[in-house]
Amino acid sequence: MTDLNLLNEKHPTENLWTSGAVAPEQFAALKDAGVKHVINLRPRAEQGEFDEAATAASCGMAYANLPIAGPHELTLANVKAFDKLLAETGGGNTVVHCASNNRVGALFALRAAWLQGANADDALAIGRAHGLLAMEPAVAALLDQGPA
Repeated sequence: MTDLNLLNEKHPTENLWTSGAVAPEQFAALKDAGVKHVINLRPRAEQGEFDEAATAASCGMAYANLPIAGPHELTLANVKAFDKLLAETGGGNTVVHCASNNRVGALFALRAAWLQGANADDALAIGRAHGLLAMEPAVAALLDQGPA
């Protein structure tokens, strides 16, 4: 089970996929692939009429939403909340997504540095492996200044 056919999909570890937005019709395939947890980083305003929480629940998946609207919400408090959500998956098959996968990579980079002690270069590499692209300059600046 390696490719879930998600937007901008990355598969950085055995039980983790990161991606852009997951379409309603993709949830049945995620269930069939053994995904047990979905963590959505999109704010409600980005989700339209789609009730992702209900769709995930109907497929037997645990669901969490940690809304990160942009670089201004890349705070230590949100990184800690993200780390807690990841811990709650117990290492089970998990999809973490936002709209493009960029915010996902940003949070993984900051988590690596601020909570796990990675240096800035390693943290950025971890972020890129998880989907970090356009937000890299903002993440690099945050890594230079330290958690707020």
